[in-house]
Amino acid sequence: MTERGRSGMSNRISLDRETVDHMILVGMDVDRYQTQVIPDLQQRVGALTRALKDLVGAVGAARQNPALASQVDGASARAQKVLEAGLPQKNGGQL
Repeated sequence: MTERGRSGMSNRISLDRETVDHMILVGMDVDRYQTQVIPDLQQRVGALTRALKDLVGAVGAARQNPALASQVDGASARAQKVLEAGLPQKNGGQL
């Protein structure tokens, strides 16, 4: 059954199976990005931001008081761990 507009032309669009399959896959990718990839990246940005703030704060404190230089070592080690964790790998290294 087809719908007809006022001009008598069909309002339906015919799509081949390949196009429909592609649209479904794109939709699945969008869903995955919204539910998994974007939250993972937001978490990663948060971890990197905290590590950078800690490191900058420790360096600033050490500049004012060299006795606090050990704080730089600790903050540097924490920042190194965050960096070594890397970006989340999905599907063979692709996000």
